[in-house]
Amino acid sequence: MEKNMSATAIVLLLLICGGIAAQAQQETISPSTVGIYGNTTSLFQAPSPLLNAFRNKKYVYPFYQYADLSIVSPQHNFSSNSYLRYRKIFNGDQESLDAYNLYLDFSNSANTYEMRVGRQINTESVNYVLMDGALARIRPMDGFELVAYGGYQVKKLQPDPEEPTDSFGTYGIKLKTDAILGSKISVGYELYDPDDYSSRQFVNVSFNRVVPFTDYADIYGLAEIDVGEGNLGLLTAGIGVTVLRSLYLNLEYDTYNLDKDRDKFQLDPIFDLFSNGRMQQAKVGVKFVPTTYLVINGSYAFSHYDVIKDNSTNGSIARVGFNFDFWQPIGLRAFQGFYFIEGADDNDYAVGMNTSLYENVTDEWQLEFAFAYAYYDKITNQDGNAFSYIIGSEYLIFRNLVMRTGMEFNTNPDFSKDIRVNLGLSYYFSRNL
Repeated sequence: MEKNMSATAIVLLLLICGGIAAQAQQETISPSTVGIYGNTTSLFQAPSPLLNAFRNKKYVYPFYQYADLSIVSPQHNFSSNSYLRYRKIFNGDQESLDAYNLYLDFSNSANTYEMRVGRQINTESVNYVLMDGALARIRPMDGFELVAYGGYQVKKLQPDPEEPTDSFGTYGIKLKTDAILGSKISVGYELYDPDDYSSRQFVNVSFNRVVPFTDYADIYGLAEIDVGEGNLGLLTAGIGVTVLRSLYLNLEYDTYNLDKDRDKFQLDPIFDLFSNGRMQQAKVGVKFVPTTYLVINGSYAFSHYDVIKDNSTNGSIARVGFNFDFWQPIGLRAFQGFYFIEGADDNDYAVGMNTSLYENVTDEWQLEFAFAYAYYDKITNQDGNAFSYIIGSEYLIFRNLVMRTGMEFNTNPDFSKDIRVNLGLSYYFSRNL
């Protein structure tokens, strides 16, 4: 009980700070002197359906409060950020206060070094990792940057559902440069050290540059060597070419091989859902802009992967999407998309479409409509049609205060009648101190 009261008190304090900052809102979002800025967002959904492993149905009423607060002092080269989420299920016993960012950031006037300490999302590793620790950047000369980081994840303190399978430490060092061969190059070393399993060590190299003597093509690549397994864990290689002024083509090849202990300590649990070993994939993407008011995007990916050990199969994903802006004078924009997904055999596929419409009624008021349809036939002997309709509104009540409302209607084999009400309120603030 005391823990729950503490969590609530912290969220209320952040809301009060946001309210105080709002009363003296300035034109700038990020203060040019010592100041605070950020936003708060409240979200409520009623009811939200759940289906457990025994296929029992339950409806819950979740409430989310997000708070993003930054404190900056440009004169002292200092900043801090706190991004928190409070979650409460009104007809259940679930309640939590989760921190995604909670760090201090220091640098010098010449910007030759930077230090960030606290909870932070580390984007320097191949996999994004939420860690409690420190990250340092050193720029000894123009065009070169050395990054080093180290931190720890305590499983019980991580947000749900991002909670890892085990507590672990993460450490790494990376050298980056854009001063060689007109390219962006990085070389790095990473160590993952879980509490209950063997450590993982990786060496990675990335490369990105414009093809010499051209202004219409670029090549890129990423390789990650699993030192412990002694094999190539990840390889990505691609090229992008502007065929015509309005036509862009992208070709990419990927291969990915997980380590032997992947079922115990998962570095990529999403990939583990469908592959038991090495995956190879070839992708092609196209972007075509025939007019200023129409953009066409298409892609096709062919994969060869192991569904179980020593049993490989093929899979395909095809997508095409159209962004329309024909009706600029009346403020109407639209998106239309289609997709096809094919899995292990003839009884493992899905086809679908989705449509979105956005209408700017006034400068302060936007209406939204979305429709989605899918038919699926899965190897688990589940099949059926799924429909979804969403009608929403976004309204600027007054400067920096936005209200979002919506109704959602869903029909599928699991829930023949799923109707939800979505309510949200966001406030953006900035204040010089």
